[in-house]
Amino acid sequence: MCRNEKFVIVITLILTQTNALNVALENKYENINRLETVELNSSMDNVENIMNRADNAFDAFNNNDTLKKSGTEECVGDAEFCNMTREDYIEMLNEYIYPQTYEWILIGTHTAVFVMGLVGNALVCVAVYRNHTMRTVTNYFIVNLAVADFMVILFCLPPTVLWDVTETWFLGKALCKILLYFQSVSVTVSVLTLTFISVDRWYAICFPLKFKSTTRRAKIAILVIWANSLLFNSPELVVLTTVKSVPLRFELEYLVQCMATWSSQSDLVWHIIKVVFIYTIPLMLMTVAYYQIVRVLWKSEKIPGQAETIKLAPAEQISSFTAQLRSRRKAAKMLVAVVIMFAVCYFPVHLLSVLRYTVDMEQNDAITFLALVSHVLCYANSAINPLIYNFMSGKFRREFRRSFCCSASPIRENFTTLTHLTTSKTKRPCDLVTFECRTPAHYKSVCSSSLVGNGYRNNCLR
Repeated sequence: MCRNEKFVIVITLILTQTNALNVALENKYENINRLETVELNSSMDNVENIMNRADNAFDAFNNNDTLKKSGTEECVGDAEFCNMTREDYIEMLNEYIYPQTYEWILIGTHTAVFVMGLVGNALVCVAVYRNHTMRTVTNYFIVNLAVADFMVILFCLPPTVLWDVTETWFLGKALCKILLYFQSVSVTVSVLTLTFISVDRWYAICFPLKFKSTTRRAKIAILVIWANSLLFNSPELVVLTTVKSVPLRFELEYLVQCMATWSSQSDLVWHIIKVVFIYTIPLMLMTVAYYQIVRVLWKSEKIPGQAETIKLAPAEQISSFTAQLRSRRKAAKMLVAVVIMFAVCYFPVHLLSVLRYTVDMEQNDAITFLALVSHVLCYANSAINPLIYNFMSGKFRREFRRSFCCSASPIRENFTTLTHLTTSKTKRPCDLVTFECRTPAHYKSVCSSSLVGNGYRNNCLR
């Protein structure tokens, strides 16, 4: 076979294979197109099915009276709720928020705290107002503390109890901001007032010659306390709002919470700041101050700064200095008791506030109960201070008794107290005698006394 014939055969084979390959490719493309057409038709069928289902759902919505009343297109949650009417749903929620047995106990406790707090703190203010001799620097601060506690009891306790028991804030967005803000302000005022009292007493007792405490300075300090408290808690006015914690079947005002809108991390930082600056640091300052005060008053038989005066004074003046020292010790005991009660009552609520964001605590009945008890302790602190004054201060006790029992009787004026009085005839010491005249303060009275045994009989003459 010649070379030309071989070449023709090779070319013929190549052309044959090329034609076969082209035919195969054409068949493949046809199959692909056929598959794409089938898939496209299937997708179109799915779209049509989805549209038909949506139309059917819309028709069902229009034909369902229960869904029309709900105002929602889809019922979320238990299927049992989807078949409930609005009235049945509200009844179910009312049963859910109805107080349990332990909550009724807490409601009764809050009621007792409410009455005691209002009456007690009001009596503190009335006592200092009526008795001019009680208008001291310390008592000005005590009145400021009573005003802050009165505000907490009156404006914050009732809505907080309602909120804790029903798990719902019913008072709206505006009162959510205002009431919780002023609750924080009042607590801050109480803390700063206790701190100022401790610092004032520390200077007055430990450094009497370096600092003179006056009522004018006390009034300025009270203004500073309120200004700082209003400014420090101002972020809460911005971030507090009402939020629905649980999606409900109908548009209802149940299970609404008053809470901050910032992130959980920001809320944690804010609570830590409050724990540090409104609890820990003031408590440390008060502890150091009262430690110094107690050390000076109980380890010395004289008032600091008056040693030379006592040495040169007659016996009557020495007795007066001793009485003054005893009075300061009583006042220090009373103030230390107030600080201890503050530390104990506010510790649980601060601890829970931090643990809520740092520890994964499951919300159960035990945690809810602890939260309610911590709130009770906070409000109890605002009501217990007047009881401390009553038990540990004779002046407050007399004014409280007069306000309760003798408000209609003439004012009793205490003129003087005689101690270890000796007569020229008997040379026997007489008992402690207090001259009291039942006359108004603006009348002039002359008290005459006659010795009867070891005591005195008073006669008041106008």
